Amino acid sequence: MRKKKVTMLDIATAVGVSQPTVSVILNGSNSIKVSEQTREKVLNKARELGYQYNTQIQHTNHHQRIALIVNSINMHDPFINALTSAKVQAWESDALLVVFDYEDDDELKEAMLKEISHGSYQGLIYASNTPKSVDYLPDVSIPFVYLNCHNDTLDTPIPMIITADYLGGYHAAEHLINKGYQGLGMILGEEWADPSINRFKGFRQALINYDIPFNKDWIAAGNWSVKQSYQATENLLNQDKRPDAIFCASDLMALGCYQAIHAAQLRIPEDIAVIGYDNQLLANELTPSLTSIDLPYDEMGRQAVDIILSDHAPEIMRIKIEGDLYPRQST
Repeated sequence: MRKKKVTMLDIATAVGVSQPTVSVILNGSNSIKVSEQTREKVLNKARELGYQYNTQIQHTNHHQRIALIVNSINMHDPFINALTSAKVQAWESDALLVVFDYEDDDELKEAMLKEISHGSYQGLIYASNTPKSVDYLPDVSIPFVYLNCHNDTLDTPIPMIITADYLGGYHAAEHLINKGYQGLGMILGEEWADPSINRFKGFRQALINYDIPFNKDWIAAGNWSVKQSYQATENLLNQDKRPDAIFCASDLMALGCYQAIHAAQLRIPEDIAVIGYDNQLLANELTPSLTSIDLPYDEMGRQAVDIILSDHAPEIMRIKIEGDLYPRQST
């Protein structure tokens, strides 16, 4: 499991001051006057927690600005975590993140990119709210990075930050196998979607590596829908031989899976285990609580900002971020 990065909010909470106060002190700004006692407390706590900050930052009245353009923002979409962490990471580096949402309107996107090109931006983060392949190259003259999407048509490599869904699918199946389950089924998202494809590939590879029989009749389409996942689970349970564990490619589909299992008067995990993907708040609220693979959008947002603000190109251009597995009662 990744070690949680210490943030300014962590320091603010430990000292008992506001996050903006911590930012002012650590960034050496003179915009707000603070007592020497408070300054010492914050600096000491930052050192104690191992917070990394640049003491050489030179401040002016203007912050660097980073543009982030995204196809759509939904407050209930897990990708909102990437935007939030990118904003915090930018501010902790004395920069401002400006978000442009073009709402899947290509004409609006071009107008926004034109505005970004003519503005004073340090760089651009070109983002997608769902993992996917794109063949679009932003026409900008500033450094940029792809976030949650990848472009395989480029002659010149551009940094791309994507989820390691293959590994996530592998670890989901491996977790079930290590728990002693032998009959593993899976409910997919949309069959053409990158996350669904890659999570299934990882799941399938784990079965091969652990010499677990693969039953194609235990693979069903749920299309990211609660209702369709419910129906898919019903079909799995009505087979002559049913799986003893089900991997759902999203936590939302796991909800439909739970409902179908309870309707069949079966118990989780005693009769059948369930594991999800995304590690949304829903996972902890279900009864029993849902084991899930985390979507590492927070780390992806931070890394996108770090790449833009860095003086050097990353050593690896296609950066795959792996999500942690959170074991809970459902397995």
